[in-house]
Parts: sequence; structure tokens; C-alpha cells
Amino acid sequence: MVLGPLDKRIIRTRCQACSRRRIKCEGGSPCAYCAKKKIPCIPPPTTKSAGVIFVNDKSHSSTSTLKVQPKVSDPAVTLTVTLPKKVQQPKSSNFIAQFFSVFIVRNDFSGGSLDMDGIVANFQSSPSLYHAAIAVGALNASKEMLAPARERRAATVAALSSYRTSLVEFQEEIRCRDVKKNDAALWTTLFLGLFELMYDMTGSGWVKHILYGTSRMLQLRGPEAHMTGRGRSFFLTVRIFEISRSLTFSEPTFLNEKPWVELMDRMWVDDVSDWHPKEKMYDLMLETQGLGEKVWNVVRENTEVPSHRMDEALINLATKGIFLRQTIDSWYKSFTDSSISLEDDPWSLLATIYYHAISIYLTGLFDYRPQFNTIPFPNLSPATIQAHVCSIISQTMLALSTTNLAGALFVFALRVAGARAVKEEQRREILGMLVEISTRSFVVAEAFKADLEELWWG
Repeated sequence: MVLGPLDKRIIRTRCQACSRRRIKCEGGSPCAYCAKKKIPCIPPPTTKSAGVIFVNDKSHSSTSTLKVQPKVSDPAVTLTVTLPKKVQQPKSSNFIAQFFSVFIVRNDFSGGSLDMDGIVANFQSSPSLYHAAIAVGALNASKEMLAPARERRAATVAALSSYRTSLVEFQEEIRCRDVKKNDAALWTTLFLGLFELMYDMTGSGWVKHILYGTSRMLQLRGPEAHMTGRGRSFFLTVRIFEISRSLTFSEPTFLNEKPWVELMDRMWVDDVSDWHPKEKMYDLMLETQGLGEKVWNVVRENTEVPSHRMDEALINLATKGIFLRQTIDSWYKSFTDSSISLEDDPWSLLATIYYHAISIYLTGLFDYRPQFNTIPFPNLSPATIQAHVCSIISQTMLALSTTNLAGALFVFALRVAGARAVKEEQRREILGMLVEISTRSFVVAEAFKADLEELWWG
């Protein structure tokens, strides 16, 4: 992972065996783990920067050609991309560079597994993807506080123009091409959704792009298209956005449908190279969201559950909640008993933040409902809830100051913590982090900030 300007950690390296296991490496040759397992202790491969260099190539007058070269000395990794004739390129390469070398580096939302080669390669056939990347890069450039105001305004204009161009080109591409075979369309919808997170304070634009764009594309392609290869890489990158949407807005998600649940069961059978404990936490977040749907269908005013079956339905839901609580706590115990270091693994830090958030969220499915007042349910004591709130606050502060995780990944947890924050200091800290997330890139945090201010102070 490339360390950003706000990352104050010491750069450490792990041998390849410890890196695969995602455990702390004690160093030495062999290290303690490799010596214990009696396996070769192989140093990590040379790390390549996530940045890229964009160089104009004027050797071809008939087409616009762009050389994309990772910032390493090996010329063999240079990739030359011929852009489609529709794409005009005056200063757009500056914003493309801003997207890859600044935005992606500072906003990690893929665990370092973003399919850069696949994205750049699709520029050749997809003007919509190209312009979507320009839009995000330009909008990110407009937020550079040290840049002259004139340059920031120009970047905003370029961002909005590229966004509109991307939408127009996207409509044409999905009309003319088979969506099921169009990898570029997936990335385009994701980047347009990221643009909305950065531009629209209400969050409604992002919801539309995720719900009617990325998620719809995934469903049209079907689970099998995401078992291996680039489809798998994309799915594992974006599923947390769909999970966050469904939890934040208490809406159903296709990820809880049987074929997609089975996909996650089968995904790790033959290939665990990209598995991480956070994947199980994501699964538990989905289970919690699914349980919330079932609770709502029973307690809502126009429920279809007959009155003589109501007590049975409520007890059944409460029992499922208790079992889910046990599963969530079991995940956390197993996680804390492992050798994974939160200091060395930002995604483990994020997983623990989600653990504390979903623990509170699960309680909220029941303790806000008077129907469960006389039924045992997965309740937490006020002291335990406050402990979770404090953990969310402290760990999110740590993540924002020492990692490059995208700020948008934290707003769900901060909203959950805010709903249970009782001290003024807690509320100030939560608002401060939402402001920081908004200032850095994702103005959608303003919607969560306003929501909490309304909740706290009316």
C-alpha cells in the first residue's frame, strides 16, 4: 500500500508467507513464522508505486495516443493506450493523472487490488469510462485547497462537462454493446457513483448510480460472471458500497438473494488468495440487513402476519437475532485471537470499525420496537453500547490519520455511532470527522452531518 502524506506509520515489510497470512512478520531470515512452519522465508517483491505517469505520444497523427507508465524503472511495464477517436485530449491527461496518481492513492477502496490494467485497457473501447475517470480526477483537483481559485473553478467546470459527456456516451455504449460482456460499463457506473459521492451533498445521486447502475449491471451479468478474473475483482471491490447503501437507507439488496449468497459461499473454495477477514464481516453485515427487512415486514402497520401468529413471528425473529449476535461476537473473538495487526493492515482496522457499528445496528433492530419489550432479544447494555461508540470514534480517527482508506467507507459507522452518542464530546468528534471526510473528497458526508445535527438538536 502506498503511504500518503497523512500516513504517519513506519513503513514495514513482511515476508511473502506472512503477507499471504496477513500476520505480523517478526523479521529476520527466516522469520519466526517461517521457521516454525519449516518453509522458505522469501522477502517481499519489489513494491511498485500506485502512481502512473501519463506521456503524450504525438507519433501517430490520426489517433490520440496515451502512454501509461507506472512509476518504476522497468520499461517492460509501459502500456500504450490508443484512445477512441471520439475522445479529445487537450488537458484531459492532467485530470487522468490526477485520478490515478492522487485520487486512487489517497482513497483506497479496493484493498490495493484495483484492476488498474483492466481500467486503462478499457479506455480504448469506452469513451464513457475515460470521461468518467476525467470527471473524478478533475473534481478531486478542484478540492486542492492550495491551488489557485481560478484553477479550481476550471477543474470544476471540466469535471461537470466530463460527467455529462460520460453519461451521454454511456447510454450509447449500453445500447450498442452486450452489457454482460462489457467490463467497461461496470467501472463507468462505479466512477460515476464516486463522482456523486464527491459532488452531491444529499447522497441521492450516488444511491441512483449504485442501485440503477452498478448493482443493476452486476445482476444482469449474474453471479457466475464474478467467480473469477476481472469480474471477481470488480465484485469484491464494489460490494461494500452496495452493503453500505442497503444498511444506511434500510433498503433491500440483491446480495441477500440466494444466488449471490451462494456465490460468496463458493468464491473461496478454490481461490483464497484475495480472502481477508473483512469479507466475513461483510457477510455478517448483509445478514443483519436481511434480518432487519424481516423485522420490518412483521412490525409494520400493514403487516401480512395474522394476529394469532404475531407472537410466534416476533419470538422467531428475536431468536435469529440472538444467534446472529453470537456469530458476530464469535467473528470478533477469532479476529482478535489472530496475529493480525491493526497498525499494519488498514482493512482489518476497517473491519473492526464495522464490527462495532453492526453490533449497535443489530440492537437497534429490536430496542426501537415496542413489540419486543417483553421478548428476549440481542440487546446490549447502555455501557456496552457506549463502549462500541467510543471504539468507532477512536478507531475511525486512527484510520483517517494513518491510512489511505477512502473516507466514504466510514460514514455508515459514524452515523450509527452518532445515533447513540450521548456526550457532547463524542458528538463534536463525530461531526469533526464527517467534516474532514467532506473536505478531503466526499461531500456526501454533509448529509450525514445534517442528519445527526437534526437528531441531536432538532
